Amino acid sequence: MDVRLVAYRRETTGDDTFDVTQFELDLQESPNVVVNYNWVDLKKPDTRKSSFSQTLKLPFSNDNNTFFENYFDVNLDSLVFNAQTKFSAILYIDSVPQLKGFIQLKSIYMNARLYEVALFGDTADFFTELKDNKLKDAFRVEDTTTTELYLLSKILDHKLTLTNVLASWTTGLTTVLSTTTNDVMYPIFDYGHTYNPYSSSMFWDPNDWTDNVNELGNVNGVEALNYYGMVKIGNLKPAVRIQRLLHIIAAKAGYTIKSTFLGIDGDSLTNTDWFSRLFMTCSTEHQKVQTLFNTSAGSESPFIGFEAQMTSAQNETGYNLNNPDNSITNIDYFFENLIVNNEIYDPNNLYFATTLQVLNVGWNISTTINAPSIQIPADDGVETLLPTGNLTVETTINLTLPAQTVQSNNYSASLILRWYDQATLNEQGDYVNITGLDVASTQEISVSSNTTQDYVFTNNLIPTPGSIYFCVVSLQSTMSTANQTLNITTNSCTIRTLQTDDIGLMGGGENGEVQMYHNMPDITQADFVKDLVNRFNLIIQTDPDNEKLLLIEPYQDYINAGTTQYWTDKLDVSKEQVIKPTNELQSKELIFGDLEDEDFLNQRYNSIYNIVYGTYKETRRNDFALNEFNNFSVMSPLIAQGIPYWNYNGIGNALPTQDIATAYLFEAPENEPSKPLEQMKPKLFYYSGTPVNVTGSNPIEVPATAYDFHIYSNHYTQTTNAIDTNNKFPLCTQYNLDTIGTGITANTKLLHWTWYNPNFNTGFTFNYFGTTYSEHGFYNDYWSQYINEIYSDEARIMECYLNLDPVDIRTFAGTGFQNVYFIKNTLWRIISVDNYLVGGNKSTKVTLLKVIEKLTNDCGAIPTFTNTGLMTWVDAGSGASTTITNECCEEVNADWTFVQTNASTGVGDCYSQGGNTTTTTTNTTFSESQNNGILPALMPNIQNNNLIINSNGYAQSMGFYLEATTLGTNTTTFNFNGTQDKIFKLRFLSISYVKMKIIGTVRTGTNAGKIGYFEYDSVLVYRTGGVSNIGGTTALKQNKDAAFTAPTLNIITVDDNAFWKPTITGGASEEVNWIGDVQIMSKSIPVGGASNINAIYQNADNILFQDLDNLLWN
Repeated sequence: MDVRLVAYRRETTGDDTFDVTQFELDLQESPNVVVNYNWVDLKKPDTRKSSFSQTLKLPFSNDNNTFFENYFDVNLDSLVFNAQTKFSAILYIDSVPQLKGFIQLKSIYMNARLYEVALFGDTADFFTELKDNKLKDAFRVEDTTTTELYLLSKILDHKLTLTNVLASWTTGLTTVLSTTTNDVMYPIFDYGHTYNPYSSSMFWDPNDWTDNVNELGNVNGVEALNYYGMVKIGNLKPAVRIQRLLHIIAAKAGYTIKSTFLGIDGDSLTNTDWFSRLFMTCSTEHQKVQTLFNTSAGSESPFIGFEAQMTSAQNETGYNLNNPDNSITNIDYFFENLIVNNEIYDPNNLYFATTLQVLNVGWNISTTINAPSIQIPADDGVETLLPTGNLTVETTINLTLPAQTVQSNNYSASLILRWYDQATLNEQGDYVNITGLDVASTQEISVSSNTTQDYVFTNNLIPTPGSIYFCVVSLQSTMSTANQTLNITTNSCTIRTLQTDDIGLMGGGENGEVQMYHNMPDITQADFVKDLVNRFNLIIQTDPDNEKLLLIEPYQDYINAGTTQYWTDKLDVSKEQVIKPTNELQSKELIFGDLEDEDFLNQRYNSIYNIVYGTYKETRRNDFALNEFNNFSVMSPLIAQGIPYWNYNGIGNALPTQDIATAYLFEAPENEPSKPLEQMKPKLFYYSGTPVNVTGSNPIEVPATAYDFHIYSNHYTQTTNAIDTNNKFPLCTQYNLDTIGTGITANTKLLHWTWYNPNFNTGFTFNYFGTTYSEHGFYNDYWSQYINEIYSDEARIMECYLNLDPVDIRTFAGTGFQNVYFIKNTLWRIISVDNYLVGGNKSTKVTLLKVIEKLTNDCGAIPTFTNTGLMTWVDAGSGASTTITNECCEEVNADWTFVQTNASTGVGDCYSQGGNTTTTTTNTTFSESQNNGILPALMPNIQNNNLIINSNGYAQSMGFYLEATTLGTNTTTFNFNGTQDKIFKLRFLSISYVKMKIIGTVRTGTNAGKIGYFEYDSVLVYRTGGVSNIGGTTALKQNKDAAFTAPTLNIITVDDNAFWKPTITGGASEEVNWIGDVQIMSKSIPVGGASNINAIYQNADNILFQDLDNLLWN
């Protein structure tokens, strides 16, 4: 076999970088180049290593000297060849390209007249190129003139405007480069900036709540924006399409991508109906989106501040420059109507035009002055980045002053502008002698009579968090005697902050520039890509003919594109063939999930179940597997829920249409107000690109008015400061649902690792997605086949030696891991090729894994979850109702419970438990971050809650308070705070003893003030067939006034969801208030009775047989 080495470089310095010439190099002898291929290089591309590296000696031949340009001559310069540059090289066996890599000059041996070079494999490594670059660095490029200077890429940067937010849902927003993109969109997620959570009230017609909405707390006007949970533009955050983000990252690193699954082919991005519709939340390190402001075109100094102007001329009449005792000078005459209410810009909501102050202005005379004010946020959580040092405020007042009225000489006066600190006022009481207060900043300018001119004041204020400064303008007499009556006209007034050199990043600043650089999650590009590789089980392969072209597909698609190669005749039967189990590849426990997070539902779910929502967890029965496998993730799960319906009873009911959902991404500590999170993990969601229709009407109005969904300006004062969405809403959820419709189906794709029940008992969110089980989570769609070939009982590893030729290796470099190999009646996949000698004549060690196409569990039936926990099943092929065995229940999910109903066939019932049941969250309150308002807790005040788990199952005791009001002989359900009646849910296969003590007081009628005390108990049992009771509701005790009529109590009723529903019926025609003290003791019922109780050691551990079954108690 002829071994040839060919290298490539430019022939002259004038040649273009890509205009290279082929150089055939002379070899001293056939090289002993050893090549290794390992599946790990594709499966874990971030740990990839070069496939080969070898040192060669090349003689001082004419061809070699030409390529190296006589590099041994140390006096030469201006060479094309550079020892610090990698030059492409290909090693051929005959005419077959065997290895493609690079050549590096290591040393020159002058006496031996040899070049020592290193030939190494294609190490063009995507992850190495990404290095430690942050995601934000994908939006930063080097200046072409100064390499040390970086500029921001503005490809997705845009202005935060109402028009852009609305356009992001459909055709795309307009970037600062005047292009249109739909790679950034604004979901309607609730980040906790409003008093109440987002509900149907955000769809109300603006006229419904701006006029006089007072049925639910006397809230009206602009304050209702926060109280009713209206959507303000500054409370929204952007999200980026991950397809585009991955494309930008690859291009920045010098790579192109070709992938059918990703919908990327070079610079062409296509709609895949799945991956291309996935977005990642941004601004995760901040409470609000970060925006940047420039006050003038071309300004290089970003600026934070405001500007406001007067809308019409204002008069100050009857000013009398009169000194009462003809001896006092410097008397102030205050402008009472300085109304500067037209805000040109105020992204941080610092300026307020109409702050009324009642002041004592001297001689015990009080007056009401309209004083514009600057209010610095008290909580830096609003993410206002204020200038360091002083806040410089310029006030320009144009005044017309009349001529003198009495004396022959002109009057003597000065115009004075003072900025007062509100804290100084607070120390003085209701009526403040303002002339005696210290000022934060002041300036005085002499005025002339009979003039119209500008007076410009410049004041410096310290922007201390929480400080409030108000502006007072006065005309001050400087005469000892005066009697001038003036009518002054303020023609115009402008108050603005002057530009500084500080960076002007603001939280939620309307009309500011949203730069993606400042709004990306704080993770590295490598970790972002690694997350996608792990999430979708992607295989990243370098094109064998172009090391900068990445071929990326999910594992299953990758192997499906392979072919079958027949290699039995290549087996070297003279060497041992070793068959091994796959123990070395296995872990004891598999955990596929995302990161914990502090947003409301994620935090509560994890705290209750000690597992992240959507996690797939499987414990393998292998005594020799010890490790725990955890996938890599930088995301946390998004949990969208149906929004509540706001009616006269508040937000405790579901929308009649059940077609709108959102994610509630705020922090809600138990028994504390809700509030925005300082930071959270990025989350993935699906958006189809087409918003859904908003239908319905506002029941508060009489007659009801149709919804008219608007998004409001940060500075909303009238309907012109809002944008009409035409009743469209962007549905962004964890499911690939274009509309909610009938909810999840068996074919719905999930942005979680496996299906979890979307029922959350929060009191204000609802499940509009249904309880149909879908197998299409990340684990089943992208990982199950791969895992099965390692963990199946049929799984095997074979180590053998194969006689591979150059064509095999050339082919293997391209599709070797895709293909399956038929060797001795079995199909195998290659794990590794070890120490293949290029051009050699010996067999090569190859490690293979047996192909197993049948999944470990092949149930063939699809479940639907009912409210009772009992699942119903349909055949996966026909859709007809069917029965199942335990293969479809506990063998699929260890948290489910199987109850056999037919011993001969093995058929039975399957009940959902654990991580797939309704999640109950307790003691949640809501507040607007600035108002700090609190709504009642949504769940009862838990007195105690104790849980014991042992080999017999679990036992639990808990106590809480409830309340009710009966009117006459009507029946009512006990609740908490009048809104929440989902109190306690019975668990399947449990028995609960319930005892309830109640106290009643009569409020109306002749028996007003009479009282009564009563006690009741019962036993509730939940097992196959539903909930039953033992003994009914039993009255135990009563102590009451003679005139007090005993009620009728029912503590044995449950609803279809197994929620306990205690009711009370009044005994007389009067209103009675009731308070109930509930004590519940529950215990699990072992499946099959006592014979199934596990035997235990003294330390409470189960006793295991060798087959891993538990020893049962006899």
